[in-house]
Amino acid sequence: MIVFNINHTDYTLLLKDLAAEFGIAFTGDDYVDLPESAGKGCIKILKLFDELQVLVADVTFNKTLITSREYSDSRFFILHFDDVNITNTAKLKVDGETLLKTNTRHAVARLTSNMFVNTEELPAGLHIRSIKILFSESWLKKYLDLSPEQPVLEKYLSLKTESFDIESLDTEYLRLMDDIFQVPQHDPLQNIFLQNRVTLLIERFFTRLHDKSSLLEGRFSLTDDEVQRLIKVEQLLINNLGETPPTIDEFSKLVSMSSTKLKKSFKGIYGDSIYAYYQKVRMQKARELLMSGKYKVNEAASTIGYQNTSNFIMAFKKQFGISPGEVAGLQ
Repeated sequence: MIVFNINHTDYTLLLKDLAAEFGIAFTGDDYVDLPESAGKGCIKILKLFDELQVLVADVTFNKTLITSREYSDSRFFILHFDDVNITNTAKLKVDGETLLKTNTRHAVARLTSNMFVNTEELPAGLHIRSIKILFSESWLKKYLDLSPEQPVLEKYLSLKTESFDIESLDTEYLRLMDDIFQVPQHDPLQNIFLQNRVTLLIERFFTRLHDKSSLLEGRFSLTDDEVQRLIKVEQLLINNLGETPPTIDEFSKLVSMSSTKLKKSFKGIYGDSIYAYYQKVRMQKARELLMSGKYKVNEAASTIGYQNTSNFIMAFKKQFGISPGEVAGLQ
């Protein structure tokens, strides 16, 4: 088991401490190659911006990895883009609240902060592809064009485990990540290229987060607690796309909200009715499965809960204007 505290605001120091943890010499370069005793792969820093730090990891650890970030009064944030195929159980924990992920592809963008204690426990043998962007509260306020007195956390963010999957990685996110992982090491234009891709990741995340958070701008008369309950509904919808979701009445009881208010408020946040949103998300999931080249049409259909492949084909074509067979054939 590897246990590592990552209370760093400097990724170079993080690499140095990682090298010490693995018992290898730190050369001062912007990367650390895992020794065979720890696993395989590389963790590196991209030095692209003055106010942002970017860490890229493409690794597999031989042992269970537990990372912990403690609470700090000095506010900073980390924007994670994580793509992990979990074949056992992974554990994410924030301030005592725990989220378990089992036998799934954990492909999400999420925002965490040192204002909460964050712990991750990943079992041995997982292939982890991750891009982490660290920035200060002042940068975030400047980026979002907020005045200094506006509380970023209360206005825009929900950093508890209920919203860990606030943004699933769709094909566009994954394409941008692939571009970053695959850029040639000695390309003379690599920094310009990488700056562009990292910027697009950031813009995409915050644009979509802002859209989801529109009710916090006062457009809807909901309390912060009601917002969290709506986020919970969204998570229950998309956490297991292979199973039939709860009914509206069941959702209403689960989150203690009338069915009328639930339906109106959900559409106000997410732009679609509950089941229209669910259908869009699972069609997007099917598209990602087909584009991976690892799933046949009937397998993708079954994975998202369709027992009748013909019905799946009709729904897919209605959503994308192209048949799932054509998408699979592009690979």
